[in-house]
Amino acid sequence: MHNDELSERAITSLKGIGPARAEQFARMGLFSLQDLLGLMPRGYLDFSCEKCISDIEDGEAAAVRVEFIGPARTIRAKNGTVVTDVSIGDLSGNMTAVWFNQSFMQRNIPREPGGYILGFMDKKHGARFVRAVFSEMLPGVLPVYPLVRGLTQTVVRNAVRAALDACSTGMIQETLPCSIMSEFNLVSLKHAIHSVHFPHDAEELRQARRRLAFEDALMLTIVLQMLRQERGRERGIAFETAGVRDEFIAMLPFELTPAQCRVMDELEHDMSAPRAMNRLIQGDVGSGKTVLALYAMYIAMKNGRQSVLMVPTEILAEQHYVQLRRYFGDKCALLTGKTTRMERIRILNGIKNGEIIAVTGTHALIQSNVEFNNVGLVVTDEQHRFGVHQRALLSQKAEAPDALIMSATPIPRTLSLILYGDLEISIVNGMPLGRKPILTRLVPLQKRVSMYRYIENCVKESGIQAYVVCPLVDEQDEQNESELSFCRTPSAKGVFRELSQNLSISVGLLHGKMNGKLKTSVMKSFRTGEIKLLVSTTVIEVGVDVPNACIMVIESADRFGLAQLH
Repeated sequence: MHNDELSERAITSLKGIGPARAEQFARMGLFSLQDLLGLMPRGYLDFSCEKCISDIEDGEAAAVRVEFIGPARTIRAKNGTVVTDVSIGDLSGNMTAVWFNQSFMQRNIPREPGGYILGFMDKKHGARFVRAVFSEMLPGVLPVYPLVRGLTQTVVRNAVRAALDACSTGMIQETLPCSIMSEFNLVSLKHAIHSVHFPHDAEELRQARRRLAFEDALMLTIVLQMLRQERGRERGIAFETAGVRDEFIAMLPFELTPAQCRVMDELEHDMSAPRAMNRLIQGDVGSGKTVLALYAMYIAMKNGRQSVLMVPTEILAEQHYVQLRRYFGDKCALLTGKTTRMERIRILNGIKNGEIIAVTGTHALIQSNVEFNNVGLVVTDEQHRFGVHQRALLSQKAEAPDALIMSATPIPRTLSLILYGDLEISIVNGMPLGRKPILTRLVPLQKRVSMYRYIENCVKESGIQAYVVCPLVDEQDEQNESELSFCRTPSAKGVFRELSQNLSISVGLLHGKMNGKLKTSVMKSFRTGEIKLLVSTTVIEVGVDVPNACIMVIESADRFGLAQLH
């Protein structure tokens, strides 16, 4: 949506948005009407039809017709929490609507039946309706937006609706020719933008998303094709690869898989060409990507060129360094934030004068005082964990080096276009002999307790260990308890308390807010088997290797990105 008039109209031109409110929107990067209309909902709540109390599932959002309403009351619990509740009934049964620390809600509760109540069912504590609001009519399908402190869903919805109303005829200009829209059966841009925010039904939402996604994919494809053409004109290093593979394989303590041999062919083809290689090696954990990267680094060494392997964590860098020493001996080095001052000086001098031919490390490799002699190959592991600026700084330390990227994240074709559209992709789709298959199960909420009991028994009977990964450290901020939003997301601290009190095995806690010494102590206890079940956030980064940990539970998996999940 590229429209000068929309981009020039400030968000303060909307009624009800003054300087203070505009500052809150600015924290979300929203300054103009175009920004506001481009804010895509993270989900939707369907209140287009009413539901009987007896049919509402635990955790489900629903709209209930108020056939009976009792007197409201407000009490103070022993822990100081102010609880306001009221009994609500329809022809199928009764429930209690509850609000916490919102005594003002007692004034908003109707005294007579009629209208609807919208909220979420909590059956773990009885038939309790939480985060509820009253409405005279069914509001339909409501968008749920990302928020910052101070903004509520109602405020953002009203602002988006006002922005849509403010768009006069011609302000949202069509960007695709009629022939394309007809061929692919696409709705207009104006209709798509309105429907993606306030759809009447699921089909209208699907058509709106399809229209917007088509345009994004088309523009991305055009830009990536331009990048490919530009890269094809760049001159690179033509490495000599004849005979190198046999020499490298002779040093391996294992047999390569057919998939690895195929990728070796692709590496040799790219590295021997007079243009810069730009290739992604994608494969599951344990498929043998690292040895392929080492082979490319070995080719660079045989041609008198340095190579660099940058990884996101110190643990992973240390693991790679052990492998480098097997193939490069004393001509390799490890450079991380933990490297001592004297050792750093020695390594930097060795890199500068060319004595060190292969180096691995973290972002310490891209600091300004790191000067390379003649880098021919740059390898990054789990590239999505580095920013664009970090990757660019590493590539700038050499003139047109070959670039190799490794990723264990399964990347669908559409996503691979977005992340790596200007790369050639090699897929390592075979696993070494003896690898057991990974089993993945989706556990419904009502079987969550049984799942943890099963893990408890496995730990006791088989001596294994397990992870539990949560998306949050602390409980969600409940300041907008009356605001319609998604159900409460489990936090690491909350799950740790729950499991510590209910399981008869040792449970540990690990998250990013803990200090370094405590995190190291917890991980050491987990590695040695003192802790059997570790509750953590994504602080258990790439490279944490505990072979005895055979089970991983991911709480609220929908709150993680694809790379995090993998």
